[in-house]
Amino acid sequence: MSKTITTMESLLQNYPINLPVAGEDIKGTVLDIGTNAMYVDLGPIGTGVILGEELHDGFGTIKTLKKGDNVTATVVTTNTVDGYIELSLKQASEDKVWDDLLAKQSAEAPVEVKIIDANKGGLLISINGINGFLPVSQLAYDHYPRVDGGDKTKILGRLKEYTGDIFRVTIINVDREENKLIVSEKAARKSEELNLVNSYQKGDTVEGEVTGVVDFGVFMKFGKDGHKLEGLVHISELSWQLVENPRDLYKEGDKVKAQVIEIVNGKVSLSIKALSEDPWKKITEKFTVDQIVEGQVARMNHFGIFIQLDNEVRGLIHNSEIEKDRNKYIALKEGTPAQFKILSVDAQEHRISLALA
Repeated sequence: MSKTITTMESLLQNYPINLPVAGEDIKGTVLDIGTNAMYVDLGPIGTGVILGEELHDGFGTIKTLKKGDNVTATVVTTNTVDGYIELSLKQASEDKVWDDLLAKQSAEAPVEVKIIDANKGGLLISINGINGFLPVSQLAYDHYPRVDGGDKTKILGRLKEYTGDIFRVTIINVDREENKLIVSEKAARKSEELNLVNSYQKGDTVEGEVTGVVDFGVFMKFGKDGHKLEGLVHISELSWQLVENPRDLYKEGDKVKAQVIEIVNGKVSLSIKALSEDPWKKITEKFTVDQIVEGQVARMNHFGIFIQLDNEVRGLIHNSEIEKDRNKYIALKEGTPAQFKILSVDAQEHRISLALA
């Protein structure tokens, strides 16, 4: 009686098995978990091994697995020297992560991200192992790096202070092919802020804190019940006097009161001067044409010379008046007191024209 020798080749011919290919997701059962490797029973296909970095995905799956658990991994290669099929948890997880990111973008659902670094354009973030970017323009008001003069080095320094922090954002752009993920903190707060904005109306008085001073005005933070908004007090709304530089009046951290004067597209415009009486309403009771008044040079610029007449009102010696007798005005410097003649008073335009008496 002859003996029949059965080979693997003949077994595969009689019982064909479809071997997986690189990039394919495959299911198995955890056989063993070591310090730097995990072995997976793949049934008739054989045994898979997951090594090193491929054990660690964005969801932290390895921390939850134990012997006997079912697991899905991606085939890296079937041609290993020791006969194992090399797998990756990390690669299999990325498919789920990107799908999850697309779903969250579609739903405009807020997510928490960790700030891992910063550059001059914004913050580098990570969501479940996928790196992304939070542009400066998409930061909320309390994280926006307002730096006097726009010094880029100082801006970068402010941004780097957020490294390690957790921000709440929404996803505004996902492109797996380009490996691009853009998020917005501003958009995440849009709904919350819109509800808060809608709780205010024109004429309301708010109290808050100066968060930034720029050439065109002052940013002010205010709010209710722990929620904060930011509004702008334009330079023209800071004082009834002419303000040339807001930094002369306010600095970051100052406590201020203001009145809501406009709400457009979720943006709040404020006025500090609206909370005080317009001194120009009764100006003609105090100043009249041809009157000689005491004053002090407040500022000199290309228009002419501004004269402080009292705590609230300034007059102007226009250049056209100075040109009539320039030598007469040479001695005037900032802080110089003198007597002046009122040439005209325009209460509506908030204007008093002067000349040296």
